[in-house]
Amino acid sequence: MLARRIIRKISFLLLSSRERLTQTMAVILLCSQVSAMQSCKQSTQKEILTERQIELRNERNLAGIRLKEILEERNFERALLYVDSLNRVFPNDPQFYFTEGWVYDMQGDSLRARAAYTKSISIYDSLIADKPNFDDMINRAVVVQILYGMEAYNQALDEMQSTFTTAKDSANIKMWKEIGAIKKEELFIKSPQKNK
Repeated sequence: MLARRIIRKISFLLLSSRERLTQTMAVILLCSQVSAMQSCKQSTQKEILTERQIELRNERNLAGIRLKEILEERNFERALLYVDSLNRVFPNDPQFYFTEGWVYDMQGDSLRARAAYTKSISIYDSLIADKPNFDDMINRAVVVQILYGMEAYNQALDEMQSTFTTAKDSANIKMWKEIGAIKKEELFIKSPQKNK
């Protein structure tokens, strides 16, 4: 196997024959452990995947912060360029498609806005079908409200009520109903600077 070949090559590259003998014995011991190493391979790959997922989540969060700063400046052309690159890097992130739709909406391009909003909802639907998540469902409801209106928004919240049945979830859904219509023009407004 590949692990055995690599270990043998390393052992022969050692300087002295005495070291080679010691290393060869170590290699023999290691080779006997290869089957044990192979059984651990899957858990190691999961750990590596988890580390990569953490890296991607951090990259995504930083990208979101940068994008928010661009949007607060109302630099729509720069925002579209940046969100386009983000959609290529994070093709299954519905928030970036929502943001793309919002930018087109603010520029008065309702056809492109509708397409991006629809893509965002589609991705949310896939994520929710795979694993229902309160935050994803709320975000989806907001996109639905912007695209289809308050009746569709309230229907989305009612669907959430049947999925999430704890008292805390019910209170959160009630709060979102009370918030009412999200004014898209007021999204991504720069926070006032605090006095230092």
